[in-house]
Amino acid sequence: MGTNELRAKVFNIERFATEDGPGIRTVIFLKGCALRCRWCANPESQSFDSQILFNGNMCTSCARCVEVCPRKGIEYYQDFGFITTNAECDLCGTCVKNCFFNARTISGEWYTREKLASEVLRDEGYYRQSGGGITFSGGEPLFYHSFIREFALLMKKRGIGSLIETCGHVPLEYLQNVADVVDIIYFDFKHIDSDRHLELTGADNHLILSNLAWLSANFTGFLAVRYPYIPGCNDDIKDVRKFIDHISKVDNVAEVWFLPYHRLGIAKYKGLGRPYLMEETQPLRMKDIDFLKNIGAEYGLNVRI
Repeated sequence: MGTNELRAKVFNIERFATEDGPGIRTVIFLKGCALRCRWCANPESQSFDSQILFNGNMCTSCARCVEVCPRKGIEYYQDFGFITTNAECDLCGTCVKNCFFNARTISGEWYTREKLASEVLRDEGYYRQSGGGITFSGGEPLFYHSFIREFALLMKKRGIGSLIETCGHVPLEYLQNVADVVDIIYFDFKHIDSDRHLELTGADNHLILSNLAWLSANFTGFLAVRYPYIPGCNDDIKDVRKFIDHISKVDNVAEVWFLPYHRLGIAKYKGLGRPYLMEETQPLRMKDIDFLKNIGAEYGLNVRI
């Protein structure tokens, strides 16, 4: 999927963020992704469709949502709770509006450029004071490349920079459409072995490698490559060294980040009625993978954890 419409489907807006780029930022999470990473922390980001997300921590099991749903599309599951299962759900919002405990939300709302601008410019002063700006994340934000281009240009007129977090698995023209208007790109890389990449994410890494090579040769902004370090998936030291060796030969990569595995998305999987395939995998601390800095230094790379 790709869209030339000047609107984008947003599933979350995080204000005062400090982990997704320099300074104080507003992170715009856009819906839809071509990959299905086993460890994905935002499962609601994968589908391009809007969805009803259930929050079991807020629910009191009153079952009012089941009673009021006009399509009788909500069922109770022991492992998940009150899940919308009817494929004919038209997102009327009746169950959301009638939940007294805010245990149901609609994930995915269309934003025009003007509507989003009015939201993010509330914090314009913080961007200026801190050197921050706007970060587009997901999902895969580049499926809304035309929207991002126009929005980034609008922000640039006000002296506000833009950053994109991408998995790189998009048609090259999507990258090309935004490369001259964004200041920073965080490029996520899942596995150096293409077959293993296919097994873990549902797609091989050929397109990702090709797009990274194009960015290396053509992108003039700040380029960082990020590697989510996932136990049992891509933590084999031989594979890690192959990845580091490959990146060391890619021009214009300013930094390499290793991101320790976490399990913050488990509740969202349950809220969608989906099992979390890595429930038994324990999260990592930053110090658990600090040794990767030394490996990166062997290859002349600036590695951050």
